[in-house]
Amino acid sequence: MIKNINYTNENVLQEELEQIFHKSWFFVGLSDKLQNNNDYITYRCGSVSIFVQNFGAELKCFSNVCLHRFNNIHNGNEGNGHVICSYHNWVYDDKGSPMVRSECLKEELSLCNRPKLEQYEVETCGKFVFAKVNKEDSVSLNEHLGSFYDKLIEISSFFDKIINDETVVLDHKANWKLLVENVLECYHCSSVHKETLVPIGIGGKKPENHFWESGHDKVDYPIRTTAMQAERESKLTFLTKTQYPHKSLQHWHIFPNLFITSTVGNLFYIGRLTPDKPDFTQLHAQFVKPTYTELTKREGMLLNAYAQTSLESSTKVIYEDRAILEEIQKNLSIIPEQKQIFGEEEFRIKSFHQNINNIINYK
Repeated sequence: MIKNINYTNENVLQEELEQIFHKSWFFVGLSDKLQNNNDYITYRCGSVSIFVQNFGAELKCFSNVCLHRFNNIHNGNEGNGHVICSYHNWVYDDKGSPMVRSECLKEELSLCNRPKLEQYEVETCGKFVFAKVNKEDSVSLNEHLGSFYDKLIEISSFFDKIINDETVVLDHKANWKLLVENVLECYHCSSVHKETLVPIGIGGKKPENHFWESGHDKVDYPIRTTAMQAERESKLTFLTKTQYPHKSLQHWHIFPNLFITSTVGNLFYIGRLTPDKPDFTQLHAQFVKPTYTELTKREGMLLNAYAQTSLESSTKVIYEDRAILEEIQKNLSIIPEQKQIFGEEEFRIKSFHQNINNIINYK
């Protein structure tokens, strides 16, 4: 297992960013955010600052740093707009070339060897959008995802619409590995999530249907039938019409930075992990309503209300986890040479550690 010092050391994080996050493909966002011409999503992590944009006929990925004086081109996490830097209104075309009239500036750009924005690979798998900035890596997205390529296409075929209009961005004063470890087990669910997950039957049962391949991981945590769960099912019978039915909290980790959770097929959570410092990580969260079969008008209205309540409850779960993880992070620097202890229910974390230990020479 990995010593605590590797959760607090800046040099370790830089190696992780290079060898784990940006060596091959990483998750950027959902294609639903890129449906219209000039829709864009930004991604900033370590030394990588990019945007993926809909240019009408195709998605393209470019550096988000203006060639002129290095301001951001697109600000915020997502939006719609032409490729224009807000500092001096430099405009770029769909090839990343600046539309500069001044011959002097054109000559200067040429002398600086930056004639246009750096362009990177971008591909979709179902509704998931991935990018790759390492031009020496020849691995295709299909190869990177392996068996999970078809699985992601299948699960995203049941996505109806994103519930939250703007992506929820949650700052965590904790190392990125703590966030991954936290979602790779439900051992803590009965103690940390007493008011959110326990009442709907999550926690207390052994995981099932575990599948791991090349760092990617999927599992089901079976749901117990509780009084609240039984009452909800009797009143909201339309929930059984979901086209992605399962009696579990289903969790996916697509290496390195994508989290997917399906709660009994009635709500999808999509999380994007972006480390910034050894003790600071951002989590970008989106919540997606699944597809249902033949809902009446009344059922549709009830479903919208249910989806909003589920969004609020799921966000609260993240806040509950964050409070614990930030306390752990504070303690890791006190005992840098120690290691965490993982039991039988934390087998997914052991696999995660074995995988990244094969990539990084940890201290």
